[in-house]
Amino acid sequence: MGQNILADLEKMGIQLQTENEQVVYSEGLASKSILKISNGYSFIKSLSCDQDWKSYQAKVLAHLRTLDEANARQELSQIDYQDWQWKWINKTYHTKTDNCNEWFYLEIDSKVEAACLIYYPKNSYLHPLESIFYVEYLAVAPWNRYTPLEEQRNKGLGSLLLLKAINYLAIKYNTSGRFSLHSLMQAEGYYVNRLKMQHVETQDKPQLKYFELPEHEVSNIIGAVA
Repeated sequence: MGQNILADLEKMGIQLQTENEQVVYSEGLASKSILKISNGYSFIKSLSCDQDWKSYQAKVLAHLRTLDEANARQELSQIDYQDWQWKWINKTYHTKTDNCNEWFYLEIDSKVEAACLIYYPKNSYLHPLESIFYVEYLAVAPWNRYTPLEEQRNKGLGSLLLLKAINYLAIKYNTSGRFSLHSLMQAEGYYVNRLKMQHVETQDKPQLKYFELPEHEVSNIIGAVA
């Protein structure tokens, strides 16, 4: 199925990935694995998000069906599932030719563990004359979150991807590094408590609150990844 999708894209004359992919960060892990973060769209990597991640999500749902209702509800309350319906191939198709969109993928040994799409420029609501980054989508593979199937394989990948991407873009576009986003409900605590982002209620969407990184927190973010 996946190869059919890629073959169809090629028949339409669509490049499967950007010509100028950049590796913006890499490190060797204690396990001797290689972690890297790349910048540039890739249908191949987005397809991996759709197939590998959704296959694992299906296993989680199958496990929940084996539990009684009370235990299933308890497990579900701990699972971060609000982005499970995202279709990464579709997102790539609709944004690949727009120079305002910046794709980032975090891989460990060539396996996609997290993905992010950032838009620039976006108007700031805390400082209306400033253009900032807007995080359209950010997600990590389901095995890198709480899962009832096993211990979380990797921790902190979402933070690493976001902060390395923002740091890279701040240098590329010569900006302060401030950014904003609309948060899924399950992620609000992270953006408020960890990143110290400010809620701007006037910009909320239904069930999605708008957060923006204030100027006095920029050095904490950039300093953490410099």
